[in-house]
Amino acid sequence: SYMKSLSLFLLLFLVFFSHSAAQSDKATVYLIRSVGPDNYIPYYIYMDQKIVCSLRNGQYSKHQLEPGTHTFHAQYKGKVKSNPETDLSIDLEAGKIYYIAIEIKTKAFGKGSFHCEPISEEEGQKRMENFYFNQKCF
Repeated sequence: SYMKSLSLFLLLFLVFFSHSAAQSDKATVYLIRSVGPDNYIPYYIYMDQKIVCSLRNGQYSKHQLEPGTHTFHAQYKGKVKSNPETDLSIDLEAGKIYYIAIEIKTKAFGKGSFHCEPISEEEGQKRMENFYFNQKCF
């Protein structure tokens, strides 16, 4: 029964290998909403002008995305208001993991604007420890 267990091992190896290879043809992006002043209002996060998620205070989401350059921005609900000053364009590579923090930054006496900022894996993991994983996104 040595051949039987060897063929089973090879089959499992192939299944595992093809699964891990399939995983790496996409990029993984974590969107992490920082804890901000407007606790109860969801932020709507867009990628390439299409909505991908709605996050409340202290939530994050995970997305498997096609490699290539993508532009992210966040706003309150309503007509899409993309702004080059606050948009984030990233060239996503297959198999890599990205962490994007969504924050509101206020200028003196002005109203706040949304910023999507890349953060390190270490920082991303640290923030997500205490945050809630939003699997449904809406």
